[in-house]
Amino acid sequence: MSTLIKNQVQVPAKELSKILKAYNTIGEFLETFLDRRVLYKEEFLQGLDQAVKEVGQHKTKKVKNFADFVS
Repeated sequence: MSTLIKNQVQVPAKELSKILKAYNTIGEFLETFLDRRVLYKEEFLQGLDQAVKEVGQHKTKKVKNFADFVS
């Protein structure tokens, strides 16, 4: 069983998965009430806007595996 150890706290991988799911649920909930500029750093928002722009301009390529993704 793999675990994440940080500051002497051990979290089993299965529990970490649950924590990440809860984190995402909370994020989605907050996004319904708060402006994204409140939730995210400006650098992240700029990257997100650039990615959306590139998708809209068809500047992306389909990847079939991890090797394609990192190349």
